[in-house]
Amino acid sequence: MMKNLKRKNKKGFTLMEMLIVIGIIAILVAIAIPTFNGANRRARYAADLANVRSWYAEQLVANMTDDVDLPAEGTASYDGPDLQMSDDATVTVAGTDAEHFTVTYDPDGAATTDADYPSITFPEP
Repeated sequence: MMKNLKRKNKKGFTLMEMLIVIGIIAILVAIAIPTFNGANRRARYAADLANVRSWYAEQLVANMTDDVDLPAEGTASYDGPDLQMSDDATVTVAGTDAEHFTVTYDPDGAATTDADYPSITFPEP
């Protein structure tokens, strides 16, 4: 009777093998998270630049064709149906007519000198 209860084939993983696999997965995740965050920030920066560039063009076209006033000068966080950006980003508007109208996008909301994510002024000189 005892002979029938014994397993002849030992299939499956031992506890040690499972812990090693979990450790390897944890190391891979620890490596992947900073890489993902960097790619995510680059994507947000590129999307913000595209949004600010198109918003700038839209404001100029509306001013020239429909005689709509340009946005007031100063720093504002334009976030609505006209312009959507990251939470920390700011846009500074200068100029009151179409010839002198400039928009400066700052990704961090303060004048930073980050070489990877610099402030951009439209139109680009």
